[in-house]
This record gives sequence, structure tokens and C-alpha cells, in this order.
Amino acid sequence: MKDSTPRTLPFHLSGRNVFSLKSKWKELFSKDEFDVGLAKSTEHRIRLQEDKPFRERSRRVPLGDLDDLREQLNELQRTKVIQESRSPYASPIVLVRKKNGSVRLCIDYRTLNRRTIPDQYATPRIEDALQCLSGAKWFSVLDLRSGYHQIPMHPEDKEKTAFICPLGFFEFNRMPQGLTGAPATFQRLMEKTVGDMNLIEVLVYLDDIIVFGKTLEEHEQRLEKVLKRLHEEGLKLSLEKCQFCLPSVTYLGHVVSAEGVSTDPRKLEAVASWPRPRNVTELRSFLGFCSYYRRFVGGFAKIAQPLNKLLQKETTEEGCKVSDKNPSAPGPRKARESIQGEWTSQCEGAFVKLKESLTRAPVLAYADPHKPYELHVDASREGLGGVLYQEYDGLLRPVAYVSRSLAPSEKNYPTHKLEFLALKWAVVDKLKDYLYGAEFVIKTDNNPLTYILTTAKLDATGHRWLAALSGFRFSLKYRPGVNNRDADALSRRPYTTEWTQLTPDGVQALCQGTERRVKGGIEAEAIGVMAAAVPEFYCNPMQLRDESLPTFSRQDLKADQARDPLIALTLKALTTNQREILLTNSPSGARLVYKEWERLKMLDGVVYRRGPSANAEEIQQLFLPTRHRESVLRSLHDEHGHLGAERTFKLVRDRFYWPCMRAEVESYCHSCLRCIQRKTLPTRTAPMSHLQSQGPMDLVCIDFLCLEPDASGQGNILIVTDHFTRYAQAFSTRDQHAP
Repeated sequence: MKDSTPRTLPFHLSGRNVFSLKSKWKELFSKDEFDVGLAKSTEHRIRLQEDKPFRERSRRVPLGDLDDLREQLNELQRTKVIQESRSPYASPIVLVRKKNGSVRLCIDYRTLNRRTIPDQYATPRIEDALQCLSGAKWFSVLDLRSGYHQIPMHPEDKEKTAFICPLGFFEFNRMPQGLTGAPATFQRLMEKTVGDMNLIEVLVYLDDIIVFGKTLEEHEQRLEKVLKRLHEEGLKLSLEKCQFCLPSVTYLGHVVSAEGVSTDPRKLEAVASWPRPRNVTELRSFLGFCSYYRRFVGGFAKIAQPLNKLLQKETTEEGCKVSDKNPSAPGPRKARESIQGEWTSQCEGAFVKLKESLTRAPVLAYADPHKPYELHVDASREGLGGVLYQEYDGLLRPVAYVSRSLAPSEKNYPTHKLEFLALKWAVVDKLKDYLYGAEFVIKTDNNPLTYILTTAKLDATGHRWLAALSGFRFSLKYRPGVNNRDADALSRRPYTTEWTQLTPDGVQALCQGTERRVKGGIEAEAIGVMAAAVPEFYCNPMQLRDESLPTFSRQDLKADQARDPLIALTLKALTTNQREILLTNSPSGARLVYKEWERLKMLDGVVYRRGPSANAEEIQQLFLPTRHRESVLRSLHDEHGHLGAERTFKLVRDRFYWPCMRAEVESYCHSCLRCIQRKTLPTRTAPMSHLQSQGPMDLVCIDFLCLEPDASGQGNILIVTDHFTRYAQAFSTRDQHAP
């Protein structure tokens, strides 16, 4: 065989110290496609559910391919990859034409695989594995030459790999492709070879190896260690497919660099020119290719929904999938079934949008466990969506996109439950590997959802979801829908967002009820307003404006405090710095004010109390005069959706102070007529009692007894009993209806 080692290195191998690497490890690089290594520590085993042999017939091979087949068999025999066989097993061959016109020998092991006990050793998830590259700036990609053929077969299992063809009967000495347990064996070998370097200095996914480092010197040291371990194991690399010491490389169909992970432009060239699918097979091929890169596309499930519907047998007018035998069950369509007659404008729009989204997909940042996460979630009738972010240089960069369509039962959920489902699904089901053990913020455009963690009004499903979320540390924040488009659409660049500051008129418009209203030129979608819906400057009582709460200036406020007996005494004590004044000839509540002395202060002649807020920052609580307390309670309870006593108290406490405030708030809420009318009273049933009768025929009891129908079809027996004498008579009736 002629030596086909490249005389000149490809462009990507002309970096620093690459020539010295080739000369130092020349035995590590394969000379041609049949020059493969031999692993020293691993043999592939095939364990069958039953030892009964099988033998399939040889398949015909086109005459024009016989010469290519004969040449391949001779080379495989020369390199001892295969040998002649006398096995009781036999599988047929399949010849696959390559792009360069040559023929590849494949074996149809489907019958053998059905009888094989599967090896459950798992290969890593690609998206999880790529996150290990966070912080790296230099990369090298190593590719094994015919990796499967570098693993020997166990002597007892060689006969099971036997294959039959017109040119003879052979079996494999090395592990062939197509066996159900081959990927597990290969992944186990590679992880064993790199050992403790795996996921820290090197990442292995079957025969694709990537070495990474933060500096060029560190990277070269790691590369040397990996090459040494591969050589010690007896493996060989394909020099033409390797990439050494580069700031950006292609790995597993992705372009990885210090900036993050992006789609491979060469792979996506096929998407841009992908013709419209004509049948189910072509549509599945397109959706399968797009799904491999779905984490780069926000709202992928929602976009692809019209195309996914075409894969079902039939679609009702409402979009529900049905089949011929069972109208409620979906079913797959035949592979070659045409879809051209069902291709609608929605399908064309989804097809075009998927291609555009993939060809302009963003660069996803690596997840940094030391940086805080920010998750944006959204739900609609088309599906669920979420985007996970981290901040880099003051900008939010996407780390992952997640999306899925809704199950038929989920389409009946109300909006708030759909939003809760999106939150639980994104955190618990899709992004748990990122978020578990980390503190993060969830932003949603559904304001009531921000109080889901504290509400007691949940159904059984809601409580299960809440229990699943209990192991995560996060806070919920409301984000207006106009700024929440990223959770359900594609984001192509890092961005920042500004929070919407509501004016008092805007707050009042939000608080007026449960329908859309316009007040003061401000249009707002009504929601159940909680404390977080009210901006901080609305807490200043001099800015409170409501039909039931008069507007007053600072001078009016000072005058009202001076007229209030308790506050006037407090003003005198603060002015003279004589705390004991509150204990002599004091009005009701003065002793409670005395205990709060250290927290009291005066600002421009107005008395305030220092108090903690929810975020541990100090707030100023206005010492509210008695005359304004009812107006404040009416504003913060009646016109804020009639919240419960505890929430109303927190809303008042964040703004005001007066003695016995909690008791007064609770009394107001418990005596609120509308709250009382809205509460569901417990259903009371009449107690069981003993029936008494005074004499015969005083009380007659009637009931029906249902028996097996007789020959005439009558099975209803009317039983009439005198309660006093227990005398009973039975009458056969045709049914239980009155004549």
C-alpha cells in the first residue's frame, strides 16, 4: 500500500509547535484509512437474550460495485479487521455510495441488535458537554481514524458479527459499526483513556476529542498529555481531520470559541437552499436537522408547530390530531405520503422562518457557575418558551433557549396556569443542570405569577409544581410583555432592557378592576395588583391621589399631624428630646410610641418612623394622622383588589405607621362587606335523625330494588314498607318512571 501521509500540513496545522508535535508523535497518526490502532484495555462484548443462532440470506450486489467491494474486503483482511468465518450467525451487507463516488461497506445488524441486551452506558448530552468549555480561549480537535475498528472484539463474540455477501463469508476481529452496544463501548474506552482530564482539560464525545485551555501554554501542555495517553492506549488519529491550537474550531457541528457556541455555517448552507418538502420523509428530514440546532432558536416549538401537524394522519378544523380507528388518538403518516396538497401559507411561513432563524442564529455564551442567572419565561396557546441569560460586561447574553409545544390537555389551561407551567417546565425539566444550587431571577410578563410562591389558592397540580420548585433558590419579578418578547422570539445579540416606571395615574388605571380601561390618557391591561405593582415614589403620602383620598401638601400634612393629639405629643417630645413626655398625661397609644422612640425621626417638621422593607433597605413610614387612616385603608384595600388582611397590612406598613396598625387593618378587612360576600360559606347538611312513627300507615317507606332482568325484561322491584309494623310488599315494574 502506498504511503498517503500528507507531505505538507493543511493550513490549520501550521501553528506554533505543530510540526514538532507531528514528528514527536508520528506513530500516533494514521498513514491511510486502513492504518488503524488497536486498543489495549478494552474488548467489545455482545450479550444476547437467547443463544439461538440466525442466518439471513445474502443480498444481491450491483455488478458495477463488485470490484469496489472486493478491494475493500481485501484491505480489511490484510489489516486483520475481518477474517473468514464459519459462524452459525449471518447478517447481510449494504453498500452505501459516498459523495466522492466510492462505496462504503455496511452491515445490516438489525436482527442481531433486536436480540442483544443493550449496554446502558450513556454518551454525554452535547449541550451539557459544550458548557465545559467555558473560559477556554485555545482549542484543538482530535479525530480518531476509523475509531470503532480500533477496538478488538472479544474472541467469543466474533462469530456473532459474521456477514455474508456474494464474495464470501466473513466475521470481524474489530468492533464494526452498526452494533447496538458499540457507542457505549467506545465512549467508555475514551473516558477511561483520558481519565481525570475528562470535562476539565479535555472533552470526548465518541471519536471526537477537543482539548481546551485558557492560555496557549496551558493548552499545549494539556494537548501533550492527551496525545501521550492516546499513544499509550494504542489508538491512532486522522491527521487530516485534526485541528491544532486555534482560537476557534468546529466541533460536533458547532463553532466553539472564547465568545461561546454558535452554529456551523457550513452545515447551515444546506438549510438556506433546502427545497420545500414534498412528502413526509423529506419533512421529517428537515425538522430533524433543524431540531439539532433548536437550542439556538427561541420559540422553536411554536415556529415549527404547523409543520409538526403535517406529520400526523389527519387534522381536524380545530387543529386536533385524529386517526381513522381512534378519533382521539394521533398517528404517524406513511413515509412517502405526499403533503403538497396540505401545504398552507402557515406551513410556508414556518418553513421560511425556521431557515431564517437558523442562518442568523446567535452565539450562545458559556454558562459561568460563578455568575448569576436570569431566566425569562413565557407561555401562549402555541407553546412554552424560555431564555436563560448571564451578564457579561454589563450586557445580558443568552446561554440557552428552550421551547416546546403544548399537550392537548394543556391547551385547556387558563393563562395563569400556562405561565406557571412554563416556569416549572423551564426550571425543573429543562434547565435544572444550570439552575440547581444557584440563585437566579425569573422574569415573567404575568404579574399574578409573581405571587405564586405565597398564595394558598392552588389546585393539586399547582401544589405538585410548587413542591418541585421548592428545591431551587430564585425570586420572581414582573416584566411588561412589551419587553418580554425574547422568551418567545429569537434574540440575535446581547441587549439590555429598562424597567417600566408607572406613574400614579398608571397605577390607578391598573388597579381599577379586571378589564381594560383608559384613565388619564393611559391604557393599561388590568391585573390583580399586588404591592410590587406600586412604584416606590407612590409610597410618599403627599403623592397619593385617589377619589377617596384628598391631595394635601406638606403644609397640610404638618397641620394635620399637629391637630392629632398623639402625633402632637410625639412632635413635642422629639422637639425637646424628652422621651418621658409620652408617659405623662398621654393619650391612647402613647406607650406604644414610647417603645418606638429610637425609630422616630422628623423631616421638615413631619414625623416618620424608620422601618425595614422586604429587601432589608430602610424605608420612611409616615406617622399617619387618625383622620386619614380610613381613606388610606380604603385606597390600599378596596381599590387594590380587596387583598387579604396580611397583604393589605404589608402594603400599608411599607408606607405608613400608627400604633395598633395591624389590628386596625385586620378589623377593616374582616368587616369589609365585599370580602364577606365573596367568601364561600361552608356547606352545612342536616344532621342524621331517628325517624319515629306512631302507628300503622303513619309512615310509609318506598324504594326500588334492581335485580337481573327476567325473561320478560323486568328487573325493577318496587318495595313498599310500613315503617311502624315493618310489613312490606314488592311489586314488579317495567321501569322506575311514573305512568
